Amino acid sequence: MTRSSSQLTAEAIDRFWNDASAHDNTMLELVAISANDGIWGWEVDSGRSYYSRRWWELIGEEPDQMEPHIDNFFALLHPDDRERVLDAQTRFISGEAQEYRVEFRLRHRQGGWRWILSRGSAVRDPHGKAIRLAGTHTDITDRVDASERLERLIAERTKELVAARDRAELAAAATSKFLSATSHDVRQPLQAMALLLGSLQDEQLSAAGQRTLEGVHRSLIASMELLDDLLEFSRLEAGALRPSVGPVNLGDLMQSVVDSFAIQARQKGVHLIVRPTRLKGRSDAQLIGRIIRNLASNSLKFTASGKILIAARSRGPNIRIEVWDSGVGIQPELQRQIFWEFVQDGRTSDVNSSGLGLGLAIVERLSRLLGHRIGLRSEPGRGSVFWVEIPKMASEPAHQGSHGGLGLKMPGLPAGCRIALIENDAEIGEAFLKLLRGWGARVVWARSGESMLSQLANEAPDLVIADWHLDGEIDGFEAFDRLEDRFGYRLPGVILTGDHDVERIKKANRQMRRVLHKPILPDILNAVLQTELRDAP
Repeated sequence: MTRSSSQLTAEAIDRFWNDASAHDNTMLELVAISANDGIWGWEVDSGRSYYSRRWWELIGEEPDQMEPHIDNFFALLHPDDRERVLDAQTRFISGEAQEYRVEFRLRHRQGGWRWILSRGSAVRDPHGKAIRLAGTHTDITDRVDASERLERLIAERTKELVAARDRAELAAAATSKFLSATSHDVRQPLQAMALLLGSLQDEQLSAAGQRTLEGVHRSLIASMELLDDLLEFSRLEAGALRPSVGPVNLGDLMQSVVDSFAIQARQKGVHLIVRPTRLKGRSDAQLIGRIIRNLASNSLKFTASGKILIAARSRGPNIRIEVWDSGVGIQPELQRQIFWEFVQDGRTSDVNSSGLGLGLAIVERLSRLLGHRIGLRSEPGRGSVFWVEIPKMASEPAHQGSHGGLGLKMPGLPAGCRIALIENDAEIGEAFLKLLRGWGARVVWARSGESMLSQLANEAPDLVIADWHLDGEIDGFEAFDRLEDRFGYRLPGVILTGDHDVERIKKANRQMRRVLHKPILPDILNAVLQTELRDAP
């Protein structure tokens, strides 16, 4: 009972009541019969009402079976709607509300309820109080039923989506756990192989034997890269990677990438350089490092000679990290496909290059995960430049772990250097012993943290190398903590792990120790240990 779309004028309402009181409402009946809505009228003081034939049809009643009075109207109202309708009428009659519009349910003679939309107009006295009302009732039952069905459908669908999300999260967690276990199991023999190869560096080999050793070394590096690509891509596919965004020192990060590829580039005759920078960005240090390494690896693969430059420059609120090469370049029609998974375009300049075509696909997936833009420019025969943009970090301090150099020739450790090696895998432990002793170190080896504490007694080691997951009650991080508590100062060293779950490592690594991921090449391990000794207090 608010304002109708075909609002009755005050004069028309007056004529209606005059005609109704004189029982001469033929004209009104003609209008009412032709209308699809039920028409009603109400004299406020007396409660006397008028309802058109269509109105009676809405509730399945006959006009002569019920007195047209406001009290009978309220008797037909659903109990839950009466207070709301009465409040709407009271506010409209008093003039507090400027229009009358309310939805409610009326009881049907054959059972059930019909939803009604009521709209009306009023004739008011000089004080603004309504004395007569008239309007329409529209049956909206079908609309309300459809709306309720839609709400039920949405609720059911939402429930299904929540269940699907929960299943996906459980599947992602299970996949992440599986990948972590798989990563550890596969990396262990590779780690032993890398250490054993490293221990052969000082052996007297023939020229043919040296070439064979270098070939095995290259094959090992390729195997490690393939494993990294597969596991990284699998984690991305499973949604098991969760970025940990913070400040990143780009100068240190880019230099670590150059260091890791230095020997490989020198063997190819490629000059690999980094442009120094003090720029600091905001990203996940590990993941953006992976992006830059994949771009550098891609450029090195397709550059037979010349230069590769890694540089960063400011672009407004962002920093663009670029990898330039003088390689074979990319045909224009292939430049969109180059970031697709398993795409190998046959442009390699290196007959020994191999892979699954996942390197740049991982770059694309990681960039999307981090919200970073990537792109490339390339001209066939003249080289390419790949880039990634990250937000700039203007003043917040950044830190970035160091990565050792790569190569077959490694310097020895200081004479008499005493190393505490905590490793529960017998094959890897034996390989470590041979390698570290070949570098001139004295090694105390234990398979658990408790055993190491017992063996060392009160003689502090110069370095600690501890696997994260050990036999016994405590892990590598805790063993490190207890050794430092015993000797009263921070010990140099590293934690080794095949686990790549960043969040789990961060929770375990409360003292921010240097963490290296298996398999770690001997030359990188050597460089890191040299750095740890040099930086020790």
